[in-house]
Amino acid sequence: MTEITFQALAPGSPDQELPVVATGPSGLLLGHGAGGPVTLRLFRSQPTRVYLAVPEYLSWLLAFRAMCIGAHLSVIASDHRRWLALADAVRACGGTIDVLRDAEAVPGQGRPYRPSLVIDEVGAVGTGDRLGAWQALAVIGDPAASKAISDLRACDMALIAPLDTRGGEHLRRAYALGPAQVRAVTDLDESEVIVAGVRRIARVQAPPSPTEYRILFGG
Repeated sequence: MTEITFQALAPGSPDQELPVVATGPSGLLLGHGAGGPVTLRLFRSQPTRVYLAVPEYLSWLLAFRAMCIGAHLSVIASDHRRWLALADAVRACGGTIDVLRDAEAVPGQGRPYRPSLVIDEVGAVGTGDRLGAWQALAVIGDPAASKAISDLRACDMALIAPLDTRGGEHLRRAYALGPAQVRAVTDLDESEVIVAGVRRIARVQAPPSPTEYRILFGG
């Protein structure tokens, strides 16, 4: 598992440490933390695994923003109906998306300007399965489940909201976090999400923009 680092990217504040998760040269804006913008660099010359346990709208938002920076989307789901509205929105905006039942048609890799994001909610892509360059896998899981610690350790980072006591303990053990770090992120606001990696954790405001809300949710 690649260690996730937190970098300062705020203009005019080169020495200020901000909770920016860095995994490579291609990034997307997740939201705002205490110190400023928080970006996720999902796509790099080696694969990235993300543990995703968030409300459905945040999964859609992550997928849509990945599409906006050129990613092809592959969604592996047992119930395709839940993803059809997102697929329609992506295609209406000029993006590409496949809604699948297994991993057979998932791209073997992405490209620097055409990365691949795979969202797997059925466990079709195992921890031992090989991913390609410029490809990110978002595994939808439950941080309170008994297997969560091993699943979290197999991922480079985690996006979680909300976080209960059992899930917090699993997150702490998986990523070598201190108890105080976990306590600081347990009382999330409605639009906040936890971003965590090895020895790093932050809370981020991640609401959709008005345009995203209109396109994705019909507001």
